[in-house]
Amino acid sequence: MNATRPRILVVRFSAIGDCVMAAWAATAIRQKYPDAFLAWAVEGRCAPVIDRHRLVTQRIEFPRDRWRQSRWTPATWREQLLKHTNLRKLRFDWGVDLQGHSKTAICLRIARPKRRLAAAATDAFSRSLNPQAGPRPEGLHDVEWQNRVINQIEPFELPVRPWLPEVGGESDPRRVTIAVSAGQADKAYPIAQWEQVAARLIADGWHVTFVGGKHDPHPNVAGADDQVGELRLKDTMRLIQSSALHLAADTGTGHMAAGLGVPVISVFGPTDPQRYRPYSDRGVVLRAPSRVTADVTADEVLAAVAQHAAIAR
Repeated sequence: MNATRPRILVVRFSAIGDCVMAAWAATAIRQKYPDAFLAWAVEGRCAPVIDRHRLVTQRIEFPRDRWRQSRWTPATWREQLLKHTNLRKLRFDWGVDLQGHSKTAICLRIARPKRRLAAAATDAFSRSLNPQAGPRPEGLHDVEWQNRVINQIEPFELPVRPWLPEVGGESDPRRVTIAVSAGQADKAYPIAQWEQVAARLIADGWHVTFVGGKHDPHPNVAGADDQVGELRLKDTMRLIQSSALHLAADTGTGHMAAGLGVPVISVFGPTDPQRYRPYSDRGVVLRAPSRVTADVTADEVLAAVAQHAAIAR
């Protein structure tokens, strides 16, 4: 292994917010080894949040959405086999699986770096493929845990923020972006309550823009800019970066805001905010004792906005 130019593989296929959180570990590696060959194996739909200029040397995209549509065809099997075995040709010194699913465990195992380590294992099969980092301390945030994992290979310093793609865009000190998306139904904040929040913010002079995916509900709020289903992931990042404040449920855009240094207010439901909150000292998490997002009122969200207006404006 070249002491200043090691060859390193990071495996984190999905999801968008999890890839953003994994970018802290990748940034720690890059900051220690500016000349390293650093590759990241990722699903194509999540790839836009991984910076190809400052952070990784090579972004290796796995088109798993397309593979799922024709999973039983010989052509798909051949493409999958070729994609995985080509990793081995890159001759990695070490590699880390920051996801721990069978699909990512297989990827790391087939790549065959000289040293392998997995942050987690979701089943016995994935546990059998790669050495494990060991038990995770209770209540430890994902970002901090992943930094501890790579520190089992060698020392790395946790950066304040990750290196995300430079998306540009002019800052608007009066813009609030609201994400209506959520990866799971029980994580979603009701659109009617987002509409109440937006209407009050507009009345107070804020510029409100809604973002979300193609299958997300559209808001009905006079004076709001509805961009739901209209933007590519990179454009969503650009809009969030231009914002004074971002509001979201427990979803990927909240992690984007944290990584970009934008103040963020998150409404959490069943998942543990100690582990999954946007990793930022400019973030606020709202969570009802019931762990039901709908039980967080629009007034509570607006109160959090008011408390953080000095940061947001």
